[in-house]
Amino acid sequence: MADVEMAETAAPAAPAPAQTDNSPAPSPSLYIKNLNEKIKLDVLKKSLRAIFGQYGDVLDIVAHSNVRMRGQAFVIFDNKDIATKALTEVQGFPLYGKPMVIQYSKNKSDIHAKKDGEYEEHYKRRLAAKEKFANDFKPKKRQAMLLAKQQQKAQEQQRLLEEQQQRMLQQQLSQQSLYPNHPATIPTGGAAVPMIPDEYLPRNSILFLQNLPHDIAESQLVSLFQQYPGFKEVRTVPGKSGIAFVEYDNEYYSAAAKTALAEYEIAPEHKMKVTFARK
Repeated sequence: MADVEMAETAAPAAPAPAQTDNSPAPSPSLYIKNLNEKIKLDVLKKSLRAIFGQYGDVLDIVAHSNVRMRGQAFVIFDNKDIATKALTEVQGFPLYGKPMVIQYSKNKSDIHAKKDGEYEEHYKRRLAAKEKFANDFKPKKRQAMLLAKQQQKAQEQQRLLEEQQQRMLQQQLSQQSLYPNHPATIPTGGAAVPMIPDEYLPRNSILFLQNLPHDIAESQLVSLFQQYPGFKEVRTVPGKSGIAFVEYDNEYYSAAAKTALAEYEIAPEHKMKVTFARK
């Protein structure tokens, strides 16, 4: 009798959370994100089933290890009332050290599509969505691969330049010691210091631009150099036209921009000279 009374006086199902314009409508399927990606899928699924199974029959749990779906899962119930109660009460529950973020699934599950006799159309929509994602992802992947190749090429070119720089410096020092009266080793004042050509300066995050048109606007340089990753700023020199400095986040980004824009014809009869800045 006590069990009956408890059942009759049990609290009603939790009301659906307030919906915003962008939030999905109540659904028997829940979408969960912010899951710990280090946990094996079979262990994660068992844990989710144990948690959500307290609210009703879990028809299926969908989770994948691919890049697009990592750290996410779908829990599919028989009806949206059970899903609503689970969403309300489990929201933010820490699973393997990370609070779960739960919302209604935007798309119908395969199970419910079959149940409603809509599986064929549902399957076509899902394939179209996958194809769209793949088409959107490919250019980004190609761009990332191209950038990686550019950075690798810039690093190799810089390594060769630095080796050449060291050889030249050693030759100049040897010449200075063997021929102290040679004009190339006699400074105008102070000790003899071999001057490293601009082309062989060690790389750093700042580029030095020369041979710029005297009337070039700073905004033109910004538009040109911000095309390359890691761009920070362009600095002109007050009172000195024809030169400027461009700073990047690190020497790898600056090297990639330097390689791409060396001898770039920024205006008729103005091939821009791009080197690393002296420090």
